[in-house]
Amino acid sequence: MLTDVDKMAALEGKVKELIKHSTGLKRRAVQLESRLREADAKVVRHVADSRRWEKEREWLRGRLRKILGELALIEHREEDRQTGKS
Repeated sequence: MLTDVDKMAALEGKVKELIKHSTGLKRRAVQLESRLREADAKVVRHVADSRRWEKEREWLRGRLRKILGELALIEHREEDRQTGKS
């Protein structure tokens, strides 16, 4: 049969374990929150990079279209010149 002192000692041990467990959970929560903030910042950087790359890609497409148009015009003029000489 457990005495009141034994019961209090057992209860105190359980409370200490709960406090220890709670402290560990709080520490883990802080770590996870830090990782989440880092991941959020990384996502923001990736989104910004993606937007920048999309703008660069659109600019390059426009440049290529212009160059291809100029090349087609040069080719057309060359063909006209050659057929005019024949």
